[in-house]
Amino acid sequence: MLRTLLLTFCMGITSAHAIILEEMIQSGTLKSSLSGKKVGYYIGSFDPLHLGHEGVTKEILDQGLCDFVLIYPAWGGDVYKTRTDISLRLDMLVAAFKDNPNVIVTRLNAQDLQSTFMQENEGHLIADKPSVKSAIEDVKYIGIIGSDTALSMVKDAKKLSVFMRGIKISDKYKEHTIGALMAIPVSEFIISTREGDSLQELEGKIEDRPVLKSIVASHPDSSSTKVRALVKSGKPIKDLVSPGVLEIIEKNKLYQGE
Repeated sequence: MLRTLLLTFCMGITSAHAIILEEMIQSGTLKSSLSGKKVGYYIGSFDPLHLGHEGVTKEILDQGLCDFVLIYPAWGGDVYKTRTDISLRLDMLVAAFKDNPNVIVTRLNAQDLQSTFMQENEGHLIADKPSVKSAIEDVKYIGIIGSDTALSMVKDAKKLSVFMRGIKISDKYKEHTIGALMAIPVSEFIISTREGDSLQELEGKIEDRPVLKSIVASHPDSSSTKVRALVKSGKPIKDLVSPGVLEIIEKNKLYQGE
């Protein structure tokens, strides 16, 4: 199974330099590579991934805020949102970050992702549910989210109680957006903002966890909603997405019927 995943990742990407998580697992280098490091956990729909997402990732790495960024799409299963097939959104991540050696990409579902990085935190409950803690020594996990998510999150106590807290994922949520939100417990946040956004109401933290930094998007005109709207209207999007992402959108005729 793991070999099949690796072959799927690498097929047609002979010069790939992004870190493929499955490859690290197979080689046994995961713990030694990440021990003592700062790992950003960047979650979102990425439907599609655009230059704003890529710019935030690059800025975080360039500023040394994180040593690595694990970028992970919400798989789906939401009652309120229909997303493009997860396999295509994962293809976009691989295509966009194939030359960045500090970005981690994976096709593991949320439950398998959690079991890779975490171990059970025996006797410790979060929201009355079993929790997990890092299985890798001295690694710091930092959540990376957009300002819209951050501002909506602080108004919802129920979501805050589980958001990036490291609740053990049940089979029900292993291929679900909720699984992605619970998989990795983070101690701090980096928030990507658009020019003019105000984070004043956060007062420098999301509940009990500090906001390490806010990053203004380097491509303020990029948004997934805008990309989808332009595709639907037959207008070009080459200035909003990377060439690899554009190829996937065009090849699969994505967003044309929205």
